[in-house]
Amino acid sequence: MTTQSGVALPLEGRRILIVEDEYFQAREIALALTRAGAEVIGPTGRAEDVPDLIASGGVDAAMLDINLGQGASFEVARSLRQRETPFLFLTGYDVSIIPDDLSEPPRLEKPVDQARLVDQLAGLVRAQIS
Repeated sequence: MTTQSGVALPLEGRRILIVEDEYFQAREIALALTRAGAEVIGPTGRAEDVPDLIASGGVDAAMLDINLGQGASFEVARSLRQRETPFLFLTGYDVSIIPDDLSEPPRLEKPVDQARLVDQLAGLVRAQIS
């Protein structure tokens, strides 16, 4: 899992779904994940797009913005959990907005440190394999 220059690619070969409705934020996250070796699925800011994106080849982990403009992404989170797909929330909202049944996944606050986001997603993927 390294590049020719010897740099580790913690998400190499992993399909990571980005659900984020803010274009520039989604683009920056996609670039960071691609640099970490991930195959980015999406990004999308529409909850209704997620089933088709997952069906296009599955995902290893997902990053969800809580507020998608059209409402919260909690149903997306529940469907990912049902599929046993690990995910994390990326949000500007306080933890109190997250329903009790979704309190276990990690939550990162915006603006996010991209290295921390990559580390968290890599940890989710590693935990899934273990």
